[in-house]
Amino acid sequence: TGSLTNDITRDIMNQKKLNSIRRQLQACRNRGGVKPAELESLARRLGRVKSKRGKEPTWISGQFPTLRPVGIPHHGSADLNRYTARAILDQLESDVESWEEQLGMGDAERGE
Repeated sequence: TGSLTNDITRDIMNQKKLNSIRRQLQACRNRGGVKPAELESLARRLGRVKSKRGKEPTWISGQFPTLRPVGIPHHGSADLNRYTARAILDQLESDVESWEEQLGMGDAERGE
């Protein structure tokens, strides 16, 4: 079953998708404002789903239940506070690292 699980996981996420997500995370870090919708899109691409817990929309990982839930405040179309955005980006980068571990990717495959 381990091989079947690995095959299914690779259908959901692969090196190319992770590299794209990593570039998008870095782009968000490098520029000024980040919209909540951008972070929600990244969370969704990483396999997170919206949960009905807490005051703010919370995103949980279906693939990695041990990862902390990510709260993404959504107050209209305004950019997030840079410290809030940075904390969310840090958590989403943890998701990328978890996926890389799951897929058994080495440093060369990660582009490092």
